[in-house]
Amino acid sequence: SIAMAGIGCHYMVQWMDRATDTFTHMGGEGANWIGQAPFTETPHVFQNIGDGTYFHSGILAIRAAVAANVNITYKILYNDAVAMTGGQPVDGTLSVPQIAHQVRSEGVRTIVVMSDDIGKWSDPSIFPDGVEFLDRRELDATQKRLREVKGVSVLIYDQVCATEKRRRRKRGKIEDPAKRVFVNTLVCEGCGDCGVKSFCVSVLPKETEFGRKREIDQSNCNKDYSCVEGFCPSFVSVLNAVPKQRTAEDNIEILFEPLPTVSLPDLTRPWNTVVSGVGGTGVLTVTALIAMAAHIEKKGCATLNQSGLAQKFGAVVSHVRIAQQQEDIKAVRVPAGEADLLLGCDLVVSTGYDTMGKTAIGRTHAIINDAALPTAAFVHNPDAELPTATMRAHIEEQTGATNVVFVNATEIAEQLLGDSLYVNLFLLGVAFQQGKIPVSAAALEAAIELNGKSTAANQKALLMGRRYAVWPDRVLAMLLSSGPEQADTPTIEALMDDRMQRLTRYQSARLAEHYRQEVEAVRAIDPHAEQAESITRSVAEQLYRLTAIKDEYEVARLHLGTYAKASETFEGPFEMTFHLAPPLLSKNGSDGRPQKRSFGPWMLGPLRVLSALRVLRGTALDPFGYTAERRMERALIAQYEEDMAAILPVVTPATHEIAVALANLPLDIRGFGPVKQANEIKAGKRRKELLAAFHRSGGDLAQAAE
Repeated sequence: SIAMAGIGCHYMVQWMDRATDTFTHMGGEGANWIGQAPFTETPHVFQNIGDGTYFHSGILAIRAAVAANVNITYKILYNDAVAMTGGQPVDGTLSVPQIAHQVRSEGVRTIVVMSDDIGKWSDPSIFPDGVEFLDRRELDATQKRLREVKGVSVLIYDQVCATEKRRRRKRGKIEDPAKRVFVNTLVCEGCGDCGVKSFCVSVLPKETEFGRKREIDQSNCNKDYSCVEGFCPSFVSVLNAVPKQRTAEDNIEILFEPLPTVSLPDLTRPWNTVVSGVGGTGVLTVTALIAMAAHIEKKGCATLNQSGLAQKFGAVVSHVRIAQQQEDIKAVRVPAGEADLLLGCDLVVSTGYDTMGKTAIGRTHAIINDAALPTAAFVHNPDAELPTATMRAHIEEQTGATNVVFVNATEIAEQLLGDSLYVNLFLLGVAFQQGKIPVSAAALEAAIELNGKSTAANQKALLMGRRYAVWPDRVLAMLLSSGPEQADTPTIEALMDDRMQRLTRYQSARLAEHYRQEVEAVRAIDPHAEQAESITRSVAEQLYRLTAIKDEYEVARLHLGTYAKASETFEGPFEMTFHLAPPLLSKNGSDGRPQKRSFGPWMLGPLRVLSALRVLRGTALDPFGYTAERRMERALIAQYEEDMAAILPVVTPATHEIAVALANLPLDIRGFGPVKQANEIKAGKRRKELLAAFHRSGGDLAQAAE
């Protein structure tokens, strides 16, 4: 079966690796299938449609599909808002029971209601007879079942739009859950399954000495919690916790002298500012504040917001034009090449056509947040890297290198202001102090007061941005990560010593010694062992990864320190809930994977016992050692050691790059359970390709090939 997109939010699914294609005008959802169905071998399709479209005219398409008796399942998303255009309510009365009754009256017999909180529909009497109620976890299995239904079926998915839900929480219209999600990076493998399950940009990459892991951006988290569904034991729910405000002392006046006077831009012609960023982070608020400040000073102003798909963290480009008098502004949109200031709150959006097209060398001054924030590509590829250097170069090419300022405003906002949402006000402060905002500081502060939202914090962000413009080194010195430069890449000896200590705690000194012997054997024949990209270094890192298997004993041991790690992020006291899939207790779900279960803080007791039982690891008494996953992991260690022993004696300059790739292959075998097993199959194919390439390049791999 295939799936078809609709209009609005559903159009965006085409970018999300969900095998969904096409779009229609509003109310035409599924109508194209009526004409196509008789002429294709595809027996059934799914059609996405939002509640706003359904109420507007989508019911007509459903009526037509029923009349044509085509095999189609309408997936009606009841998100309780016209989310694409700002979160307005549906223009009329609409509820889930009403939709069910209406489609039943049109002739639809099979109706399923699904929700992230299916318990809210505990009274089936308000629905037509025969309606089925399921948790959203059953979506995949339910869809497989519905595609076998003849005629028209309907799946009503009830879940408030995540962006709208966050907006309502900020306004106090709905309850803000006291639960947050935390990732223990020591347990995390960085496989990315959490991102696949949630497709959430609040799941961020976290670089560690053991490679890239994951962390949750607490500032942007919508509290949907679907990331927890990723098959990984590193996710912990933290109850009644408040994110720490990792800010400098409030009385920071002692660090800074009074700010110098600012010369405002000349308004003999309108001053044009373009602000670029992503939806939900306050980009439109910045332009509104500038416009209000101009209004306070009785200057002319005009704004234009190109929000497009911004309601889902999409690109936002906003224009604001300021003039001495309103009559001086002849058009709202900033003309091509006539931007005086580019305030880039997001690096990716700032390099887009809608932004760069407004800049000009010699005229445009750019202030850009160059934090490498994840994009949708990060969900598809857990190792995806933003081409930040290329994007910086592009901005410099368009504005002139001397007219652009790059600053990691996200890090400054998080550490000095307590929330990444203050990035935009911080950048506004930088721009003002550099004389690139044609209104006074008093007017900006008054506009912030009139806005009435987080007034003190926003004014502090503006002030910190002004200070950064004058004393950047002094502001950066306040960051928690500031101080002595990070140590150089550790020597092979230091790296081995560190990993041996960890392996001793993991299991025993005997295991650590075996690790050292294997690495030393490689080191003895590697002439470039101490280089940063040497085969020896790769073996030292990857053999440790393979040896320190994150089995049940190790996950238990690492989780004993989760409270301490979470305390670095949250204010205590708080309670933790672990989300685990014990191999002897978990049943397989509809997706074929073991189902995760939630365990309260009492689980720390069993975890201590399980950690202590690691002495059983690898013995005949190890109950977990007989599982397919554990056997696979032990076989991988032996295979890796054999491969390295076969390749290294015959490595040549022509085969060195291939040898390094083979040494780093365990990086591709990440995750737990079915995720790791799937990655192992892919890595196995890659291994065969690399061995064959090594042989073609002159390496004698007869022994390894056998």
